[in-house]
Amino acid sequence: MNKKSGFTLMETLISLLILTIIFHLISFSTKLINIPIKQQNNSADWQILVNELESSKHQFRLKSSSHSYVNLTSLEENKVYKLEKYQDQLRFSPGYMPLISHVNSVDFDYQEPFLKLQIKFDDGEAKSDDVYIPKE
Repeated sequence: MNKKSGFTLMETLISLLILTIIFHLISFSTKLINIPIKQQNNSADWQILVNELESSKHQFRLKSSSHSYVNLTSLEENKVYKLEKYQDQLRFSPGYMPLISHVNSVDFDYQEPFLKLQIKFDDGEAKSDDVYIPKE
């Protein structure tokens, strides 16, 4: 009997295929890891802001607006808040409630009943969304 040890062509091709799949998985995961933390925080802060503005716990109503600020009345708290850019933050006043940091510019545009928010961050990222806020 003639016994030869070694890999067959099929075994070699399957092992190369498995190694290729592993390489692509590692390559893809390192790309995900390299997303800047600041950009991840921008997205999370943005979602929190939009959710808070539309939240029923505040019941915001638009009092007045311009391209640089928005005055909102909270029916639940019976207070008037001003949403504006201050230095590098988007914040609520009175008081000091920073909502998003590293903000380069902000633009508000109200077309009843939606408030269009546009924010550009210091890293060049931009976010935009329409938020449902009826007039007072």
